[in-house]
Amino acid sequence: MDDMIGGLYPKPRNDNAPSFVIGKASINVAQFRDWMQGYLKQNPDTEWINMDMKVSKAGKGYAVIDNWKPEGRSEGNKAKEDIPF
Repeated sequence: MDDMIGGLYPKPRNDNAPSFVIGKASINVAQFRDWMQGYLKQNPDTEWINMDMKVSKAGKGYAVIDNWKPEGRSEGNKAKEDIPF
């Protein structure tokens, strides 16, 4: 299940917007503050929060936490990855 970000509502780019505009977002400050306080209690060392912007089946925008982390390289495969050819 996705970890929804409370109070953050992405919206699609308006067709009349300039090409450098990729989208919009609205933040309900009270909802976002409550979500952020709860998140930081569970993850006190958080420096960055990565997110994915999604659209529900009903067409509403929402944001979820992107928890992907690169897998660490072991010493065994490090040598293979560092070969320049």
